[in-house]
Amino acid sequence: MKFPLVSSKAFFQKAILLFAVLPLYTVSFAQEKEQNLVPNPSFEKHKNKSNIIKNAIPWQGDGTVDYYMAPEKTDTSKYKGAHTGTCFVGLRFQAKYKEYLFVQLTEPLKKGKTYSFKMYIRLVGCSTVTIKQLGVYFSDRPFEIGMTFDEEGLLDSAYTKGIPAAAGWIPIHGEYLSHGNEKFIIVGNFQPKMKDDFVRLKKWDLFELREAYYYIDDISIKKIKTEADSTALSKKIITKAAFSFPDSFSSGQIIEINDLKFENEGTALLKSSYKILDELVLALNNHPFMEIQINVYSDFEGKESLNKKLSKAKAKAVYDYLLAQSVINPMTYKGFGSSQPATPNDPVKNINKDKNSRVEFMVILQ
Repeated sequence: MKFPLVSSKAFFQKAILLFAVLPLYTVSFAQEKEQNLVPNPSFEKHKNKSNIIKNAIPWQGDGTVDYYMAPEKTDTSKYKGAHTGTCFVGLRFQAKYKEYLFVQLTEPLKKGKTYSFKMYIRLVGCSTVTIKQLGVYFSDRPFEIGMTFDEEGLLDSAYTKGIPAAAGWIPIHGEYLSHGNEKFIIVGNFQPKMKDDFVRLKKWDLFELREAYYYIDDISIKKIKTEADSTALSKKIITKAAFSFPDSFSSGQIIEINDLKFENEGTALLKSSYKILDELVLALNNHPFMEIQINVYSDFEGKESLNKKLSKAKAKAVYDYLLAQSVINPMTYKGFGSSQPATPNDPVKNINKDKNSRVEFMVILQ
């Protein structure tokens, strides 16, 4: 089988890269009502019970792209099955074999307009390697074996350590500036030499097959509103955003998570805190290799032994919420009681209690 070639320039001098680190929350309101240009984006529509990709009309594939209408019996992950709905697809990558998934969009892209691309992927447990790059190519013509993928139409991930070998679904997303009339998308790996893109998951046996297998689901392409179109929406973002986290982080950085509330000064999170933590989930999903620690501190009132116990329980509540949202980052949590006040405690004037009772997350390793 002949595989397409991509110049090295296409991988090192791309005008626009697809990173899993782009913050979703900066554009989520603007895209809320935009139409998804990908037909059958979750692969739920199908003609019969066949497991070939052509059954998920109008999708097609190059190679033996698998189509699933139910979880695989061999998939023991707690995330088994589709990201949403019941159907999804699988792409296989070997040293001398790779698969592509492609479809015609519901309408051509418009020149000079910016579009947001997103899909969810999950590495299957039987994989012996992971890959660094998995993305999408925007084309003005249908897929052909041996076609060239130039940098102008390519959005690609850039995981130097390999796309995370985690059990959960990972969002891959980014922005694309259209050169006009792109009618098709092709999903896959665009490296000319597949084996150069492999990252080992464990020590290889001499005769072990080196293969990465990824489930794919929920593919979307939506036009991003221009500044003029979204002036009113921008105002809504300012008033609705509960909390924002920075786009980049550094080891040792400490960020206070403001306005987290617990029930009756207990250890259970109030629902009003979910929106704030959901912003943290987005930030962590955009930095899946970052290791963090959740720290909780209390004010000076009460016995210190009880303060430490309660602060640790609150830290665990935050930790448990992040785990429940499928965060894959390495995480730990600690409760410090009142031993490390942000400002001096003053029990006489009864001040600084709110400043010292706080929740922080610390970047252990970026």
